[in-house]
Amino acid sequence: MSPYGLASADGGAKLYFSSSGENSVSVYDTTTGLVTGTVGVGPYPHGLATSPDGRSLYVANTGPDSGFGGSRTLSVLDTATDTVTATWQTGNSPHSVAPGTDGRTLYVSCYDGLSVVDTGTGRQRALLTDQAEAQGVAVHPDGTRVYVVNTWHDTLSVVDTRTHRVLDRVRVGRTPWQVAVSPDGSRLYVTNSRDDTVSVLDAARNRVVGTVGVAHVPTTVTATGSTVWVATNASATIDAIDAKSLALLGSTPLGLTTSPVGLVVA
Repeated sequence: MSPYGLASADGGAKLYFSSSGENSVSVYDTTTGLVTGTVGVGPYPHGLATSPDGRSLYVANTGPDSGFGGSRTLSVLDTATDTVTATWQTGNSPHSVAPGTDGRTLYVSCYDGLSVVDTGTGRQRALLTDQAEAQGVAVHPDGTRVYVVNTWHDTLSVVDTRTHRVLDRVRVGRTPWQVAVSPDGSRLYVTNSRDDTVSVLDAARNRVVGTVGVAHVPTTVTATGSTVWVATNASATIDAIDAKSLALLGSTPLGLTTSPVGLVVA
């Protein structure tokens, strides 16, 4: 099965997870604890994201190769019917997906750059090749900036969503993987998989203001108003960080064979 990406819909009543080994997305009912359906998508799906209105699920079909031999498609699912309604073209080997706040734009990290996709037409508006081989991507709540994790350069790019120009490149920890933005847009959180840390950035100044140690190989991160949640792949834990004090609140083991790479607070 090889589950990878996670996304929620219906106010958290429904979860989707990509099964890269089966070229599918599964639908999980959080009220019953049951998988209620499986939807076939493109080859080796990884990243998932729901549209701001919750009506669509976007699936990055990475393909059998994470380089130039990968797929170049993104599947679009209707969350009301759980059916594929469209297949769009992206850059090569799409990995992570982040919708713009206006609902009209998607940002997709790809092997050959950051793909900017128009959700109205399904066409690629631009491919930002200076953001090649990136992993995580997130959009600021005010919609003016998109953050791109440059995994192999140990930096976070801050990109203007209007001009597509890089406003800043901030050095973080080693082999950063994902980025999350606090709900109020004041802070950014980047998981550094090789350092076993989370870098905390001031979003107004694009500067690192703190570093928090977590369990081994942190991958996914998400943030609520009070807590930053981190999934660690090698230690197989969910770690909680206090968003105000940046103190590590605790670590919950999931079992060593779990190796989490996705995390949703529903």
